[in-house]
Amino acid sequence: MIYFPYFRGRQFDLQALKALAQQDALPANLIPIIEPVRDIKALPQTVAAFVDHGHPLVVIANPTVSDYQLTQQKLHDWRPWQANPLLITGHVLGPTTTPADLQAPAGHRSLVIARQFDELMAAQAAGWLTPTQPTYLLAPPEARIRQQLDRPFVSLYDHAWFPDHEQTYANLEDGFFSDDWALADFYGYQGFSDYTIGGGHYSEHGYPSRAVTLHLTYFRGNQLRIHRFVSDDREDFKHPKEKFFQAVAKLAAWLPAQPAATQTPAAQQLAAYHAEQHFPGLGVVKRLSLAHHLQLMAAFMKARYPVN
Repeated sequence: MIYFPYFRGRQFDLQALKALAQQDALPANLIPIIEPVRDIKALPQTVAAFVDHGHPLVVIANPTVSDYQLTQQKLHDWRPWQANPLLITGHVLGPTTTPADLQAPAGHRSLVIARQFDELMAAQAAGWLTPTQPTYLLAPPEARIRQQLDRPFVSLYDHAWFPDHEQTYANLEDGFFSDDWALADFYGYQGFSDYTIGGGHYSEHGYPSRAVTLHLTYFRGNQLRIHRFVSDDREDFKHPKEKFFQAVAKLAAWLPAQPAATQTPAAQQLAAYHAEQHFPGLGVVKRLSLAHHLQLMAAFMKARYPVN
């Protein structure tokens, strides 16, 4: 069983991934996927960190969000590492996909993402899909796909919830997040994939928020849940520092009562900002929230699906 956490390749995503690779904190069956969205130095640095530390990584060769794909001359290119078998080149199935995109060179693995049922069925009808190529095929866990697809695949699902303009995360501070591994075990999937706590929607500039919210995943039994620590001040878009202290105070009070598995190094660092009364910036907060999720899932994968 493999877990493929899917990232859009923003600065804080890449910083979290790079640090975990350098710490050798991820098991071999937790393989992140990066869809590049910006031509930034952190992208090749992250790829190099994974390769240098002997850990597999997927990079999408034809990203479908942002204008990264339209940039002809990349200042910070990740492709020099393509010859290394630890780097898995991924493709999003679409109108410009060719059969060659689904194949991997000898000694390499390939990964294809099929977001649309019709495109997936067209690729199968054309004979592009075999039991072994691509190595990994990601698709929504729909009954019609299970019924029509004659090869194993990896389930891809977006679990993130975003409140509309009439709501805030304070309306749902705690809730179910995922148990995709149970579905994968039941149906015999190769693995499971999600967009982590960041969600599948991508915006180049993001959206302003009246509240500062810290997101932490945690396990309750075999269920992965998410707890949201929301600032009390939600009247306007001002004072992010003060709002952060309101939110992190709630996290610092909640964390000590949780099991040891939930008290990851990243979560403890977030809680420490309350004791220190230090505001690191919201980018660092997002990086640590993602790092916590990966540290939590790394421990889960090691315990439930150990690999040599």
